Amino acid sequence: MTASARALGLLAVVLALAPLALPPFFLQLLTEIAIVGLFATAFNLLMGFGGMVSFGHAAYFALGAYAAALLVKRAGVPMLLALPAAPLAAAAGALLFGFFIVRLTHTYFAMLSLAFAQIVFTVIFKWKSLTGGDDGLLDVWPPAMLKSPAAYYYFTLATVALSLFVLHSVSESPFGYALRSVRENPRRARFIGINVRRLQLLAFVISGAFSGLAGGLFAFYNGSVFPDFAYFTKSFEPLVVALLGGAQSFFGPLAGAFGFKILEWLVSRQWPVYWPLFLGTIVVLVIVALPQGFVGLAGGQGWRTRLIRKS
Repeated sequence: MTASARALGLLAVVLALAPLALPPFFLQLLTEIAIVGLFATAFNLLMGFGGMVSFGHAAYFALGAYAAALLVKRAGVPMLLALPAAPLAAAAGALLFGFFIVRLTHTYFAMLSLAFAQIVFTVIFKWKSLTGGDDGLLDVWPPAMLKSPAAYYYFTLATVALSLFVLHSVSESPFGYALRSVRENPRRARFIGINVRRLQLLAFVISGAFSGLAGGLFAFYNGSVFPDFAYFTKSFEPLVVALLGGAQSFFGPLAGAFGFKILEWLVSRQWPVYWPLFLGTIVVLVIVALPQGFVGLAGGQGWRTRLIRKS
């Protein structure tokens, strides 16, 4: 058994036993970390493995959240039946928007993804009769059997673990390695017979679907959904988390989610106004001194390693 496998096994045991030792607040914090980790990992399938930076991935998070919440609030569908609609709705949106977005590259790709996200935000904000507008949709809670912090924690943990297993299988499949080849050299990948646009669109849809699932989980965790879920600032959350943890590693976004949410909690307790300043400083330091993120720090690939390689 490799060291990484042992570490994952130990982490699984710790997370499974957490409700026995932690108060409800910390279980809720761990639940949110798991959801953010799934969102960032889904996003990182595009950025880390595909080399595509989306500035509008909150659109699919919001589509998933609203799809599940609307089924519960407007149609009376039970939560466990409404939740699968989250990745389906997000995948449909990603397919529609991605058809146009993947035809562009670099800056144009990022800006068009942001433009589509703003369209989603505007529709949610203005269609008050359906979405509640700026009032949002309230009282979107899971059923009684999942309403306690421990029950919803276990449900989220199982859902996220299964999702990460699927995403990891995708990233390590021939599809995942073809996606890496497109990231490194799209022209060469096209020359050897890879349909670059189709591959990128499929990655976009998969990433959007799991981002939507994260949105659905967050809707029931939060008990409400708001248009802010689709606002452009929400799109930067998975980007920052992936950079903090290490975008070149599959488990980097998970490490980034732990660091991001714990730092946010610690700083916001004392200096809530200065959290954006603190976060910006951390991101700059990570990019400059620790480009491999927290995962790179654990592997000894920080600034010392970079200096040795340059010398």
